Amino acid sequence: MAPHADDSVESQVDTRPQTPTKPEANGKQKSKGTGKGKGKGKKKAEQHTKERIQRLDQIYSKKKRENYFVPTPKSKANPETANHASHVVLKVRRIICDKGFPTGTEIDIKSEILTHALSEIYDGVEGTKLNEYPPEISPELLFHAGPGLIKRVEAEQAKETPNQTAIEEIGIALQYIAEDFESTTNNILSLSQHDEITFDLLWTLFPPNTPIYSRDNLLKDDQVFKLQQGTYECRNGSKFFAIKARCISHDGENLGWVDHELEIADFVGARKVQNLPYFPLKYHSDPKALSSELIERGKKFLDMTKATYMEYNGPAIAENQEVYLNNQYKRLVLHATGRIMLDPTTCLQQNTSTELLWPKVERELTVDRISESDFIFCNHCAGGFSFRQKKWCLFSINRMAPVVWNTNAFSKLVMDKQKRDLIHTLVRSHKNSAETFDDIVSGKGKGLVGLLSGNPGVGKTLTAEVIAEATKRPLYMLSAGELGTYTGDVERSLDQVLEITRQWGCVLLIDEADVFLQERDGLDLERNALVSIFLRRLEYFQGVLIMTTNRKRTIDAAFDSRIHFKLHYPDLSVASRASIWKNCLENAPAAAKQAKLNEQEITQLAEVQLNGRQIKNAVACAVSIALEEKKALTVQDIRVILDMVVDADTDEKIGSGK
Repeated sequence: MAPHADDSVESQVDTRPQTPTKPEANGKQKSKGTGKGKGKGKKKAEQHTKERIQRLDQIYSKKKRENYFVPTPKSKANPETANHASHVVLKVRRIICDKGFPTGTEIDIKSEILTHALSEIYDGVEGTKLNEYPPEISPELLFHAGPGLIKRVEAEQAKETPNQTAIEEIGIALQYIAEDFESTTNNILSLSQHDEITFDLLWTLFPPNTPIYSRDNLLKDDQVFKLQQGTYECRNGSKFFAIKARCISHDGENLGWVDHELEIADFVGARKVQNLPYFPLKYHSDPKALSSELIERGKKFLDMTKATYMEYNGPAIAENQEVYLNNQYKRLVLHATGRIMLDPTTCLQQNTSTELLWPKVERELTVDRISESDFIFCNHCAGGFSFRQKKWCLFSINRMAPVVWNTNAFSKLVMDKQKRDLIHTLVRSHKNSAETFDDIVSGKGKGLVGLLSGNPGVGKTLTAEVIAEATKRPLYMLSAGELGTYTGDVERSLDQVLEITRQWGCVLLIDEADVFLQERDGLDLERNALVSIFLRRLEYFQGVLIMTTNRKRTIDAAFDSRIHFKLHYPDLSVASRASIWKNCLENAPAAAKQAKLNEQEITQLAEVQLNGRQIKNAVACAVSIALEEKKALTVQDIRVILDMVVDADTDEKIGSGK
C-alpha cells in the first residue's frame, strides 16, 4: 500500500526528488533532437550546474583558532570557476573536526530566490537558519524541500513569461538533491513498495511539520503530533531516533503548544512503517476518516479547557499513582466511572505537583487562533476530578459523555411532600440569594447548610443525591473519615473540598458527620479542635452543604445557629417501603422487568422491616440473577435474596403473607 498523499501539508506529498525539464528562455520546451550537438549541450549544462554548486571542506585551525576552507576532494569542480561567488547558488560545506574526520554538512544559500522559496516551504518551522546571514540549511532539510521546490518550478513554467533565473536557481537545488541523494532515493523507492523503512532511513519519513500518528500512550488513544525535528542520538551505547514534536494542550495555566520528546529505538533490517511507535499520519489505514474524528475530538477538547461536568467510563491516569518497574517509575492506570469535572486550572491549583499536566505550554494560543486543520493536534486527554474515585486524573476525551440529568428524581423521593418541596426551593434559589445577601462582615453567611438525621437507610443520602440531580448541580459526596483524623490533615482537606465545591457550584454531602457535630467537652482536645476548625470554615462557606448524622441529640449547640434547615427521618413505614420497592423495580433493566410484580406481592415485600438501602441491594441482586438466567424478574427471585438478608434472629417468612 503506497503512502496516502495529503495536499494540505506540503511535506506530505511524494518525497522522491524530481528534476524538472528546463525550458528555453521563451518558456518553450527543448526539442529532443539528435546528433553530436545534443551531447555537447548536455555536458555543457552539467558543467554549468556543477560550477554553481561550490563544495568546500570547512577545517578548524587550532593554531589560528578559526575556520579555513579548501575544495572538497573529488568534487569535480572547475578550479578556474569554483571561487566565482557570483555564479554560486549553493555553497556546500563539509565540516571537518580537529582530528580530521567529517562530522556533518551544511549548505549556504547564495540565491535570494531559492532562500525565499525555502522560507515559504518552512514557514512556521522553528530552528531553521534561513533568516541568518548567509542563509543556511542542512542537506536533509533541502531534501525534504524537494516536492515544494518542484511545485514552484512547475508554477513558474506555467506562466506566460516565466522567470528563467528562478527556474534555473531552484533547478540547481533540485540537481543537488538528485545527485547527492541518488542512493537514498533509490532505497526509499524500493522500500516504499512494501510500506517499509530501515532505521538509517527513518529521517526521510519525518519532514518538519509532518503530522505524526501514535497510540503509544497509557490510555491507548489516537494522538497526532506536529513534528519539529528528528535526529539520531545515542544513550548508554544504544542508538535511537529522537523526535521533537508538539501537540495542543492545557497545562492548568495556558492553552497552547506543548513539546514532547519521542523515541524510536534502533532496529535491524526493514520494518513496516505502520509497526513503528510513531509514523506519519499519511501511512494510517484511513487517514481521512481519522482526521475527521480527531477534528471533532479537538473541538471537544477546547470546550473542556474550562470547568465541564461529564459522565465517564474508562481508564484514567491518576496523580501520584506510580510503580517502579524495569529501573524506572511508571504511572498506573485506574478504571474510573461515574461523573467527573474537567477543569485543568483547578487541577493545577489543587495539586502541589505539576506532573499530571506536564509538559508546560511553550507557545500560548487562544481558541480563535487555532485553525480547524490544527484541531487534529489537540491532546487526547484532559485533567479533571473523579467524584467517585476522589482523585485528580487525566481522562480520555473519547470516553466522555454529556451528563443526563434525572429531572424526575425529586418526585421519587419518599418523604413528606411539603418538606421535599421546601428543600428543593432552598437549594435552587441559593445561587441568587448568595449573590444578593451578605453578612455584616463581608463574605460570611453566604452558604446553605442542612442537617439530615435518622437511622441508616431512611433516605438521608438519597435526599442529597436527588437535590443535586433536580437542581443540576454536581454532587461531591464524602464521609468525615475521608477528610482525615489529625487536625492538620482535616484542615487542609476541608479547605480543598470547600473551595472546589464553591467553584463548581456543587452540593457537598458529608456523610456521618458526627465527629464534627458532636458536643465538645474539656477532655478530648483533638476532637474539640476539629469541631472548631469545621465551625470556622462553615462561617465563610459559600456553597451548599448537607450533613447527615445518626445521632441528632448529641449535636454541639454552636451548630444550631449555622444550620439553615434540619430534617429528621423516621423509620420507614409499610407504605414508605412499598413506594421504595416500586421505585427500585421501575429502575430495573428492561430485560429483567418484563413481568411486573402485582400490588399484593409488593405489599408482602413491604411488610418485611428493611431500610431503603437494603431494599435497593435486594433488587440489585435479584436483577443480577434474572439477567444471568436470561428470564424476567419474579417475586421468587427477590424472596431468595431476602431470605439471606433478613435478620437471622427473626422467624419471619416471606411470600406467604403470614
